[in-house]
Amino acid sequence: MKWFTLPLALILASCASSIAQTEQAPTNFDSIPPDITEFMPQPAILVFSKTREWRHNKGIAGADRFFAETAGYTGMGLFTTENAAVFNSEQLARFNVVVFNNMTGDTLSPEQERAFQDWLEQGGALIALHGSGDNSHGDWHWYDKQVIGPEFIGHPAGPQFQKARVVNLATDHPVMVGIPAEFSKVDEWYSFNTAELGDAVPLLGLDEDSYSPANLRYGPVQDLRMGGGPQGHPIAWVRCPGEGRVFYSAMGHNYTSYNDANNIRLLRNAFEWVRTRDAERKGCPQF
Repeated sequence: MKWFTLPLALILASCASSIAQTEQAPTNFDSIPPDITEFMPQPAILVFSKTREWRHNKGIAGADRFFAETAGYTGMGLFTTENAAVFNSEQLARFNVVVFNNMTGDTLSPEQERAFQDWLEQGGALIALHGSGDNSHGDWHWYDKQVIGPEFIGHPAGPQFQKARVVNLATDHPVMVGIPAEFSKVDEWYSFNTAELGDAVPLLGLDEDSYSPANLRYGPVQDLRMGGGPQGHPIAWVRCPGEGRVFYSAMGHNYTSYNDANNIRLLRNAFEWVRTRDAERKGCPQF
């Protein structure tokens, strides 16, 4: 029996060690770039929707359709993918605008993250939507802190989707042309750990008295109020890292957001602004 139990113990210990090593192994990132036809019209839009955390299926579908229509009316090329290996210098050079369509989790390798950072800071244009600004991006410090900025802390639950009053915080900004001083919209409303955006310009804020900013369903009651009126609860902003331009909107959980007239106008304005290369860099906070 002793001869038998000793090898068995060793086998079990070896298995436990293998399991621990597997759990601590680095994420398996996409390594083979997608094929992109040589006939894709130029300039072009890249829409990226890979998720390794929560997947907003309906929001992704709505935004995919929106940017397909955008490519149609602008005459631009369009490539949609969940393959993160597209983030290499050669393929990124074929795109004028990148959309992070509810991207969540640790989706890019360190090399892919660096390729995107270089592309953006050297004059690229990014539109990031809803889940692309949640708290699942901490592994990518530059993106998490310098592109998005505030940390997502939660959204209401019970009810999850609510109509709220949205306030225009930057009436003179190019992205806000045609956006009313205030409007109502139904969405899943994000709260963040701070309203301080650093070198970003806040575009839209929430009136917390117009909805219930509380999590009443998951665990203990959590008050998600940020305080300070609409200015204290920003939900859309822009910033200009290096020579690039970034627009982020916390709206867009569901496909219905992309049928909303004010959101359509906002996204169309944002699209034109991020891809504009005017000498004065109008709307960039550091200019």
